[in-house]
Amino acid sequence: MKKAPAPTRTQGAFSEQLSFLPKPVFSPKWPSHTTIAGRVLSELLQGEWLDHQNLIDGVSSWRLSAYVKTLKYMGWPIESFPKHSPSKQCPGRSVAIYALPPDVIAQVQEMRGAA
Repeated sequence: MKKAPAPTRTQGAFSEQLSFLPKPVFSPKWPSHTTIAGRVLSELLQGEWLDHQNLIDGVSSWRLSAYVKTLKYMGWPIESFPKHSPSKQCPGRSVAIYALPPDVIAQVQEMRGAA
């Protein structure tokens, strides 16, 4: 008897699980552009991948995960991925990097008439 083939992972960072349910309507809330959450969203909508160092360099704040959480509560499907980031004190350290899926960026551009 032959063994069943091992399952394979979908290639790419933004894989999507198949579902028989319809996708929910994309209607996130927009933060004020003068807030740090608004600035983070602006960067993500440009296709940037952000980690905490980007936020420290850009606005002198280290709480990127808090702003990402706020944006997720507002309906933005921000993805996070681990990034190996060793330091002298912790050689095995990893941090999160955040991005918006390309299809979400395209959808926002289409909604705003920029596509």
